[in-house]
Amino acid sequence: MSVFSPVQWCLKASVDVPVMETADDWLANWRQLPLGELSPFALAVMGGFQADRAAWAFSAGYEAALRAMFPQISGGGLHGFSLSEEGIRSPRDLQTLWQADDAGGIRLSGNKGWVPLPEHCEAYFVVCRASGQEGALSVVRMPATADGVSMSPRNPAAFMPELPAARMQLQDVVLDASAMLPGDGWTDYARPFGALEELYVSAALMGYLLREGRARDWPQAMLRQMLAAITLLERIAAEAGSDQGLVLLAGATEWVRTLMTRATAQWAEQPEDAGGQRWARDQTVQRMWAAAGARRGDRAWQALSPSA
Repeated sequence: MSVFSPVQWCLKASVDVPVMETADDWLANWRQLPLGELSPFALAVMGGFQADRAAWAFSAGYEAALRAMFPQISGGGLHGFSLSEEGIRSPRDLQTLWQADDAGGIRLSGNKGWVPLPEHCEAYFVVCRASGQEGALSVVRMPATADGVSMSPRNPAAFMPELPAARMQLQDVVLDASAMLPGDGWTDYARPFGALEELYVSAALMGYLLREGRARDWPQAMLRQMLAAITLLERIAAEAGSDQGLVLLAGATEWVRTLMTRATAQWAEQPEDAGGQRWARDQTVQRMWAAAGARRGDRAWQALSPSA
């Protein structure tokens, strides 16, 4: 993969980006990146920098996190991680079930409450449970076009409404046994993906705000801190699954949220700025992982210093 310097790239790249009103617009821009040559972290930063709004910075970071979690992803195709189910509070109670079929494959049935980019993803990593068994989870890679998969579009959210999402219904979806990923669906996939998503989306949003700040001549001191935050996140990415990495991630994302608040204040001085209006509308993105990230950081802190 190409060597990537966030500082040099973010300071030299053009701040001019096209308007991206739709997911099709963003996807065309995303696929212009050298997807096969860059690390997931580089894709997050570059994709965020080249976004014209928070929805597409989020999408870039989300896809980068998936590539970090599942290195078998290649090319320009989009993927989704399907965990949440409506009315289910604990992942151990998921009602999306798999069972072996007579042909040596598996059948998958259930409903997922939220999946992104339903008309654009080529496959989903679906968290499911073995039929008749309590607790243990698995992850299955499922093509979006598999027979038995249907989508019900969700209404646009109050924040990042440009990002399309849907509810996904699975009815006797037949897959080859090789679609089942090795390992435990919770400890090996769902739990670590939460931290990766927080890390890579934070990096993408910092890239996005850095470009907006350069384009608007925001204070250099703030932009330097954004670059420093990106550099710190890059360092954490190498150990994101460790307790030390989770402690550092919790601290880094607290800093990121502070910088987001400062960006909000900068935009407040330009109330007619369309970018600022979108950012104000999308404020919720700043808090998406705050509580979960703090809990991860607390648990990791206790593991590293149990007497604290």
